Amino acid sequence: MIVRFCFLGLLFLFFNTSVAQNSYLHDMKKNIQLLDSAIKKQEISKLARNFSQLSSQYQKQWLPSYYEAFCYLMIALEKKGKQADEWCDKAELIFIKLDSIEKNNSEILVLKSLMAAARINVNQAARGQKYGAQSVKYADKAIQLSQNNPRAYLQKATAVFYTPEAFGGGAKKAKPIIEISIEKYKTFKPSTAIEPDWGEERAKELLKEINRKAKQKDLEKNKTNSKQ
Repeated sequence: MIVRFCFLGLLFLFFNTSVAQNSYLHDMKKNIQLLDSAIKKQEISKLARNFSQLSSQYQKQWLPSYYEAFCYLMIALEKKGKQADEWCDKAELIFIKLDSIEKNNSEILVLKSLMAAARINVNQAARGQKYGAQSVKYADKAIQLSQNNPRAYLQKATAVFYTPEAFGGGAKKAKPIIEISIEKYKTFKPSTAIEPDWGEERAKELLKEINRKAKQKDLEKNKTNSKQ
């Protein structure tokens, strides 16, 4: 009789856990599918609230907080001055929570790199050197933790591209990095349907931007040489 009750108890526990997991996956998928349209319609702050609620509901899971921070950073990148800082501050509070439940995560480090880049928008002249270096540092660590993560290379390439050549950046330095990112995207598959899978189109756009910049610089160089 005792064995039977123990078996039934374990069965009930397994059933409840399974239901909770299915509910979590359903809620996450539903909100992740809204990300692209929310960014285009500038409704991402509403989606951030959804992820915040999921984070409170599923406190041991890191992905709801990850996507909440991602939403805040998408908003920050569209802002200037103090507003950019305010949204970055929101993301930074999320990172404190994330660091307590998910340490040494390449995807989270990509977002930290993105946050550093967003803080440059407050004052590019005053902040570029400090936060540009931070952005590269986080991206490098993300690559060290997961050499197959295409977003880590994308973020590093972005940071290097927007760093002045005098400080070790520019199109030529960024090009081989973004090419690695694009190659990684060809084979990358997230381990679950709700893990990060964004950035491929942005990587392709960045490569085009880098090529345009490099071509423009070559034309200017040739023009200068022809005058001499």
